[in-house]
Amino acid sequence: MKPKAAIIVDNFLLAKWQEDALEEVKKKIDIELILNCKNTKTNKKIFKNFFYYILNIFSLKNLLSKKNKINCSNDKVINFNSIYNGVWQCLPDNIIDHLNNKNINIVIKFGMNLLKIRDNLSKLSILSFHHGDPAKYRGRPAGFYEILNKEKTIIIIVQRLTNKLDAGTILAFGESKIINFSYKKTAINFYSNSKFLLSKAIDNLIEKKELNIKKDGKIYTLPGNLTVLKFILSTFINLNKKIFYGLFFEKKWKVAISKNKLTFNGDEIISLRNLNEVPIDKKYIFYADPFFSYNNKSLRLEALNRFNGLGELLEISVDNLKEQKLILSKGHNSYPFSFMYKKKEYLLPEVASNSPQYILPIDLNYKEKIFIKGLENKRIVDATLFEYQKHWYLFFGYQNNASTVLNLWVSDSPLAKFKPHPKTPIVVSPKNARMAGGILRIKNSLIRFGQNNDGEYGESLSTLMINKLTPKDYSEKYIGCVKIDNYNGPHTLNFSADTNLITFDYYTNKFSFFAGVRRIARLLNK
Repeated sequence: MKPKAAIIVDNFLLAKWQEDALEEVKKKIDIELILNCKNTKTNKKIFKNFFYYILNIFSLKNLLSKKNKINCSNDKVINFNSIYNGVWQCLPDNIIDHLNNKNINIVIKFGMNLLKIRDNLSKLSILSFHHGDPAKYRGRPAGFYEILNKEKTIIIIVQRLTNKLDAGTILAFGESKIINFSYKKTAINFYSNSKFLLSKAIDNLIEKKELNIKKDGKIYTLPGNLTVLKFILSTFINLNKKIFYGLFFEKKWKVAISKNKLTFNGDEIISLRNLNEVPIDKKYIFYADPFFSYNNKSLRLEALNRFNGLGELLEISVDNLKEQKLILSKGHNSYPFSFMYKKKEYLLPEVASNSPQYILPIDLNYKEKIFIKGLENKRIVDATLFEYQKHWYLFFGYQNNASTVLNLWVSDSPLAKFKPHPKTPIVVSPKNARMAGGILRIKNSLIRFGQNNDGEYGESLSTLMINKLTPKDYSEKYIGCVKIDNYNGPHTLNFSADTNLITFDYYTNKFSFFAGVRRIARLLNK
């Protein structure tokens, strides 16, 4: 039986991201009541915070924060005026009686300001979002001080409210990438990622799981005018740096093979000593995304075409790295993951910019396309299949948020229909969401590698231990990072079948007068 829930709103209004969060959780709860508060007020200090209110119009007010009228039946709606106790609001007794009479277990707070948890509310779980790390940023406004303080991410939590500001029991946690030159893009990021966390909070509430996160951070208030001017100057400088980099710099990726000396015990650095670097053909700008074939005789990787800016897939002999063969070239191709099924090897290339995901039987010379069932109309990124205890698990990102959100689907066969795993999405964080290679079986452990994209793209990897992997449950634990000595990367890491060898990519930022031209060409050709 699903728990019964109520929603608190102001004047029948919900933001788009809040609507999306409720859509994600509708199969897990029954919404019995809409509690509509009619007297929530905000005391604005116009002169002191004038520049912030102007900034707010062009940043926090966006398509996801835009509020819409709720459509619901009248028998579910209860209108009320809150009781004010200083800056705190209280639910009147008749509202609490309605909650008790309806046997409501969960209240989702999308309206009102500071809500006082009176004794007769203590048995209810009142859930609320907070955009900010409670160990550092309590209060408001969301994202502003993180950008000003040069943070890389903003934390999103769902908490069970207490009478201490932004210090309740944390039931769900996620992270969103900060765009240091745009407050609006940063806000769109954290609002869009917020929708996944309410579902996770409900799961953890039912399973009586709490997250152990510090909640003693500084309480912030709206910034004064001078602080806002400093903020605007900082983002303007960052924007010009971004434009200059896009016009004249590009990442020069390389691929290498080396002996495996990784221990998966904390942070590690790959040395570039005694490695075999793959020579890059003059036709290409860089090589990246390397994978071993299942017989370990070849590497498959992405090669960026110098003339059209699109990725092509090459197959390269491990014994002779100069022996290179083109295998896929139409559209943009990357991340050539492969897997074995019934003694046949299949390729699962990333083709999100031009096609839904398909599988290619290698023995048919990459000619036959088998589209993944259940995802025929989806554009997915860095798809990675893994067979475990007679089930097939598909890890992937959607094209619009692959760097922050990792999805998990499951099937009985790679050629059968896939369905969403109950815990999907399994990650909401730019630090490790995007897949960075195949799942590694080593001894009795399963290791997943995720790209760390909270700063510069592809600057390192996160290593995660998979603790649970079943058709109904999933959990993983961060155990460290992998970096390259004196380079950025890797952003893809893979192992030979006996795990004695590794292949990986790494890069430096190189100046080029044609960097911007190639970026434009790549966009036009996709």
